Amino acid sequence: MPATVTAFGVKIDSPGAAGMELTIVRDAIREWNAHNAWEQKRILLPLDGEAAPACSPDLVIAFFCGASNERAAAFEAEVAQQVQAGRPALVYFSDGRADLAAESSSPGRAMHEFAKRYPTAAVDSYGDEKELRGKFARQLDVTIGNHVHFKPDAPKRADVIPTIPEPEPTPKALSMCAQSILVEACDDFEAYIGRIKVGNLLKIQANGKQLVDKQDPATIEKWDSAFHELVANDFIHHAGGNGQLFQISTKGFAFLKSIGKSPVGYIAELGGM
Repeated sequence: MPATVTAFGVKIDSPGAAGMELTIVRDAIREWNAHNAWEQKRILLPLDGEAAPACSPDLVIAFFCGASNERAAAFEAEVAQQVQAGRPALVYFSDGRADLAAESSSPGRAMHEFAKRYPTAAVDSYGDEKELRGKFARQLDVTIGNHVHFKPDAPKRADVIPTIPEPEPTPKALSMCAQSILVEACDDFEAYIGRIKVGNLLKIQANGKQLVDKQDPATIEKWDSAFHELVANDFIHHAGGNGQLFQISTKGFAFLKSIGKSPVGYIAELGGM
């Protein structure tokens, strides 16, 4: 690998996580490196839990999977430090094993409260190995491609970032779910997005995929908020269908191109119509 390659440290926090989660994350990081390291001249290096304290990670990945409250609180403090410094964090809650039990007996409620405390972190849940693989691979790619910390003109190692947070906050980017909706719709020939909400049921579809993977209140609120985020910021617009069909706008295509995503359909060539 040429000396010009930039290394990014990735720390995996796993209070109570089984070996399955750790294996999936490490496999996904190896796969990302195999597909992107040479072309992008940057590589992701997993950091052991024993890493030197002075070596702050560029990305923190945390799993809350039924650990004791004391251990979970310690890992939450590390997530808090990460996001306060303007660095990215991916946080996952297991649907099968509740964490932060002091807040609620419901894993979904605990996840929702965590996401409210740390709005710049990507917070999600998973039920099994297949679901985690798909979500993590997608979110890792979006984070590396779009978070300001990984931009070419940003500091590449946390040890050159001041320990005192910058006085001005980092501009808030699109949420991970909002970016996922745009990325999926970008692969549709006509850049369509369908949205149907009836009672407590929500469906958001793009490129033949149903993006709302669960129908619990926390998941519905997360995806519906992401959809309205795109509408409010003019990244998508109405395209008929009794208010249930939308398309990526000119602004939406410009954003996608800024993160290296190339549209496949003629709608982009027409300026998003």
